[in-house]
Amino acid sequence: MLEFSLKGKGFNLQNAYNCCLLSKAAYLPKELIAHQLIEEFGMSEVKKFSNLNCKGFIASSEQVTVISFTGSEFDFDTWQENIDALFSPGPFGSNDRVHRGFNLGISQIKDDLITKIKITQNKKRPLFITGHSLGGAIANIFAAHLLHEELKPYSIYTFGAPRVGCKKFKQLYNYISKGISFRIVNRHDIVPRTPPRLSTFDHVGELHYIDPSGAIQKGISAWRRLLMYLDPSGKTPKAHIKEIIKRLPNAIDDHSLENYLERINQALKNQEVHN
Repeated sequence: MLEFSLKGKGFNLQNAYNCCLLSKAAYLPKELIAHQLIEEFGMSEVKKFSNLNCKGFIASSEQVTVISFTGSEFDFDTWQENIDALFSPGPFGSNDRVHRGFNLGISQIKDDLITKIKITQNKKRPLFITGHSLGGAIANIFAAHLLHEELKPYSIYTFGAPRVGCKKFKQLYNYISKGISFRIVNRHDIVPRTPPRLSTFDHVGELHYIDPSGAIQKGISAWRRLLMYLDPSGKTPKAHIKEIIKRLPNAIDDHSLENYLERINQALKNQEVHN
């Protein structure tokens, strides 16, 4: 059974690990999702949803309600489309814009999901929103719709999510969701580096970066991440480029949800030892 920590808001490793497990469950075949959620995770209510561009589930236990969005593992064809995507109007209706492809699926199903969430909210269970990869991007956009409806989730955890909206969307989202939305990025994961910065897309949420040692660092700057990525101490500029090329396979491997689970689980064990 999954036990969430509800003693205080803010980033919590146990909650991050649970959400990572629930993000993984969203990838299961439809017939296996309910089995794992009920038999292994202690959920009593499971509602699956699906359309051509968005799928996942809403599940509740006596403690919490969770909505998990399915992502996609990295492949060059899919992510070429993501890189080339355009903007569409955002959830806040204040000149905010979001990634058109990520928004397509959730815009078709959001009203039904919001209705389901309102029903569960009547039972006063804290709401967690989660997703990996594309699922993380959709989770952020759906969370923005909820925030605009003044339905505030308890926490939002995404894993390896790409950039999702324009600067205005980022400003509105981060202001309204401050202290509840957390973006976890594993070391060299390539997907959070898409779409490119030059496309004017931005990330949202509070960054928690898993560095090469396995430590999870809050709010580390892009420059410091670059330094750790390259490990440039004592190297020439030419060596920096070779280092990027050498590590390119890790940039794809580190996007694996199994890799996220392993590293967050290890960080959780380390935390328990130190406590």
